[in-house]
Amino acid sequence: MSNELLTWSDFEKVEIRTGTIISVEAFPQARKPAYKLTIDFGDFGTRRTSAQVTKLYQMDDLIGKQVVAVVNFPPKQIATFMSECLVLGAVADDGTVTLLQTERPTTNGQRIG
Repeated sequence: MSNELLTWSDFEKVEIRTGTIISVEAFPQARKPAYKLTIDFGDFGTRRTSAQVTKLYQMDDLIGKQVVAVVNFPPKQIATFMSECLVLGAVADDGTVTLLQTERPTTNGQRIG
């Protein structure tokens, strides 16, 4: 954990939004087991990303699941894939990722603050 403190201005720059997973693909080229996700962020469009969530989630279970993601990172090359957002999750010591979700359904694209 970093001891560097963020300012309020730093936090305001981070666009964290809700979105619904609309498609999931296997990602065998990834170094660690992962899926390719396509997420609908409503008025903010769809974005693709990869997520190392294979320990807790089957591909079919992810379709329709609403998640929380950072949408204003620059695209990042991951193996043969270009990631366009970062899905957020709680990461256990063994690397298992539990996806973050809102307590109830929200409109896709709503900002988390």
